[in-house]
Amino acid sequence: MRRIDPKTLGLMLLALIVGLSWAAYNLALAGPVRGEDTVRPLVWAVFAAPAALVIGWLIARPREIGLASACCFCLYFFSFFVAQRIESLLVTPDQAAASGHTTYFWVAIILHAFVGGGLAIWRARA
Repeated sequence: MRRIDPKTLGLMLLALIVGLSWAAYNLALAGPVRGEDTVRPLVWAVFAAPAALVIGWLIARPREIGLASACCFCLYFFSFFVAQRIESLLVTPDQAAASGHTTYFWVAIILHAFVGGGLAIWRARA
């Protein structure tokens, strides 16, 4: 069993927590009504956690720029599809549209938390 590097784990988890907090804040800021003025907070809701995680990863291990970029891009890109599928299983299309797809955005944030935490543990053990 490999030992965990506390510096890498701490930096990556701290960055992830900051990103998740920023994402949740922006989702709350957007509210349930969707319009042109809510686009920016909603973009931050799905972009903040992967972006913060890659920054924390690069601070902890600057030589892993390629791996960090690839993993965090995949986290960002594929979370759209997974979150949409989970939303379609949990609520009807009418409910999703009426709520402004709030379920989708929260599922994306939760996915970022779990996968980002897994990536942090993986790199801390490497």
